[in-house]
Amino acid sequence: MKRRASAVFVVMAAAAGTAAAMADAAHAQTWGGTLSVVSARVSRGLGLSGDHPGATADFFYRDDRNWALGLGLGTLNPDRGAKAEAIASATRWWQVDDRRTLTLSGAYYDYVGPGAGRLRYSEVSIGGLWDGAAWGQWGGTVSLSPDLAASSSHGYSAGHPGATIVELTWHRRLIGAVAADVGWGIVSPWGGEGSSYRFANGGLSYTAGAWRFAVSRLYSSVPPQQRWVAAVAWSF
Repeated sequence: MKRRASAVFVVMAAAAGTAAAMADAAHAQTWGGTLSVVSARVSRGLGLSGDHPGATADFFYRDDRNWALGLGLGTLNPDRGAKAEAIASATRWWQVDDRRTLTLSGAYYDYVGPGAGRLRYSEVSIGGLWDGAAWGQWGGTVSLSPDLAASSSHGYSAGHPGATIVELTWHRRLIGAVAADVGWGIVSPWGGEGSSYRFANGGLSYTAGAWRFAVSRLYSSVPPQQRWVAAVAWSF
């Protein structure tokens, strides 16, 4: 399956933190963003920048009606293919209680450069976050894309069969500002094109004020590979 070209700071690790921030801001109008540099851009297990470092910029606005709008910008592989991406998103969330949050969101992914047309897609996602206190934060998301392109280790197909994506995350502070993040997911194509694949991540992060430093070990089953990714991010 085609990768999810997301501008998220580090693969999956940011999901729980994003939902928690929404819950904290449920009764306030606010805006902000995150600028980050990574040793390699990887999302849902597949690389976005080849063997090159990447950069992203994420901006958001949240209002007092539990709505959030987002815009993400990111670099892609400078050697071949699309050079840049833009992601527009809208999210509605509900604070069930002090520990549980539900989200419903939609996103559109656009690209600039050679082959941009085969990369564009959209998706709708429903998710939830449970704050288990000493057990950490647990998150889950199910996304449906009607036009996600199929691909394999041999390259992209011409079709856009769509897919179902399931993702699970766990985040827990360990000692002081050091936290652990673990994630797992699976992408299942529709219509018989491409093949399902799994991805996972595990790593540590350190937060100092507006700065966040992270290192993660990533795994993907298509093609089978593992890699280390380091990232630095500044939030405002």
